[in-house]
Amino acid sequence: MATLLHPNSVLIDTCVWVAYLMGVQPQCAETTQLFEACAQNDVTLLYAPTTLKDVFCIVPRQARRDALAAGADVTGVSFSPLAWAAVQKITEIAVAAPQALPECELAWMLRSKHADLGNNLIVAAAETSGADYVVTYDQAFISHYTPACVTPGQLLALL
Repeated sequence: MATLLHPNSVLIDTCVWVAYLMGVQPQCAETTQLFEACAQNDVTLLYAPTTLKDVFCIVPRQARRDALAAGADVTGVSFSPLAWAAVQKITEIAVAAPQALPECELAWMLRSKHADLGNNLIVAAAETSGADYVVTYDQAFISHYTPACVTPGQLLALL
């Protein structure tokens, strides 16, 4: 792997946000440390706007599954406030990267490198925002975009 350089900004992938927001351990603790280290080192956190839509759908769905697995009766329970709170938390601690037609076109052009449109949209947003790295837990994503994609642990070690 190429030598990693100290970043000025990093784009956080959806899976990292979900682990953080849902308290998935040990990823949540690691991500919390990472966000704190970024703040201490003046590293800007970025998100792709498509991540907000994904988080809005994934977080309440996972919370409902977790509640059911714990034996809770979720009849009539709305998880919508949790979805809105998750989106609000992201927008409070991170900055939106551009994501418009140019990023969609770049994501389309990247399809021969990686077949996942969602990941390619993340890469395109990172590219046009000038992010130094994309931070993800997705190993397939990392394998297609090394060294641009790193794990939270790799970035923590760098900081």
